[in-house]
Amino acid sequence: MENEISTGSYAKKWGLVYGLVTTLIVIIPLILESQSRWVGFLPVIVAIAVYVMATKEFKRDNGGYMTFGEGFRICMMTALIGGAIRSVINYVYIKFIDPGVTERMAQALEDAWRQQGMSEEQIDQMSGFSAGFSNPEIGLIVGIIIILLGGLIWGSIVSAINKNEAEEF
Repeated sequence: MENEISTGSYAKKWGLVYGLVTTLIVIIPLILESQSRWVGFLPVIVAIAVYVMATKEFKRDNGGYMTFGEGFRICMMTALIGGAIRSVINYVYIKFIDPGVTERMAQALEDAWRQQGMSEEQIDQMSGFSAGFSNPEIGLIVGIIIILLGGLIWGSIVSAINKNEAEEF
């Protein structure tokens, strides 16, 4: 019987890295009250990089072999762990440390809509729609769901590219 390595240990390690790095990327602009459009893309780039590193490390330690399923499991568990860390820390920050951040973000969004030339009626409609998403509890749930969807998509791609299945004779 061959000595098999666990995908879980790689997912835990890289999930922690992913969660902490993306938390910093999300929280630091909130603390500094400085939002930039390009900052929104950084967590996706970090996620893809983490999925690649986690699957490559597993493949290296597994004699150069990794099935699509093993890679996908690593990526999804990494997304779940990292997403939970990031979402919970973000929730604690918004709910308890700086509850005014949601109002500041809403105001900045309304100002941006005004600059784009939207009418007050359109802004009121959009504000009503986006108000539900400013609830920290909803943000916690939606944050985890979005990260898992990203893990599903990007994890599938990374796993398909990095797989190297042993041939059975």
